[in-house]
Amino acid sequence: MNKSQRLLNILMTISSKKKFNIKDLTEEFHVSKRTILRDLQELSELGVPLYSELGINGGYHILKDHTLPAVRFTENEAIALFFIAESLKYYNQLPFESEIQAALKKFYHHLPSGIKVKIDQMRSKILFWVPNRPLKTPFLSDLLEAALHQSRISVSYESQNGVSSRDIQVIGVYTMNGFWYCPAYCYKSQDYRTFRVDRILSFAVSTETIEKLDLSNHHVTDWVFPDKAESELEQGLTLKVELNKRGVWQCKSDFWMSQGMTIHDDETGTIIKTIQASDVPCVVDTIMQWGTDAVVMEPPMIRELIIKRTKEILHLYNASL
Repeated sequence: MNKSQRLLNILMTISSKKKFNIKDLTEEFHVSKRTILRDLQELSELGVPLYSELGINGGYHILKDHTLPAVRFTENEAIALFFIAESLKYYNQLPFESEIQAALKKFYHHLPSGIKVKIDQMRSKILFWVPNRPLKTPFLSDLLEAALHQSRISVSYESQNGVSSRDIQVIGVYTMNGFWYCPAYCYKSQDYRTFRVDRILSFAVSTETIEKLDLSNHHVTDWVFPDKAESELEQGLTLKVELNKRGVWQCKSDFWMSQGMTIHDDETGTIIKTIQASDVPCVVDTIMQWGTDAVVMEPPMIRELIIKRTKEILHLYNASL
């Protein structure tokens, strides 16, 4: 291993450790103590913020908030990373939004001119578009932090029934079709609920002294793919929908609904999936859009809501004649 490769490998190794000592590095890289000390001195001169502690329990640390080590990318890897960041540009709001933009500009600035030209050309050939929702989500980053620290928080939430105050414990946040959602345990309902982030009007750390739940083993993916999850979340409702050929075609364009779809030999289909009570309004809206191409078989609650909505629409048009 040449010196430059060894320096890069040492940097990657010590960046992944909270503490390290000279003996560990000499054994890992099969070089002398003097060589390791020289390498560390050179890394320090290059700007790596090393800090040493003396004594029996001493060792070396890299100071917090340091810059990450340089990483080499192939041309295609660099282009792929750039477009991963580009794919987020049409979201109205994001956690770490300013940091994403700063990182993207910094990354682009240091690319070779040939790769910059290729990226600029590809920008006119590929677009990652999501529906532009002109809805504010000022507490998006706060909710993510609350999920990471398992904080119990107090929010005011606006639903179709009005504004209510709730204490919740956040599992995480996810985005779908341009909207941000927050699955959480709701202490008011004593059950798990999914909240639209743009409908959260206020946010504060709860002052209640009730013991918090341990949600460390719950993952936000359990809410996007509930049929694949083996969690302790609410049992939910079984949704069953029969689709004609056109219904299958429409369902393929809906990521969430299509997760439970089975296509039959005659090109019709059936949706069977587990949904939460908080998903019911969204399901009703979707099925109403599909019209006669979809028929809900279960649960009775959704059938009744669709019948009620249909009667209300019919009454509205009859009254205007």
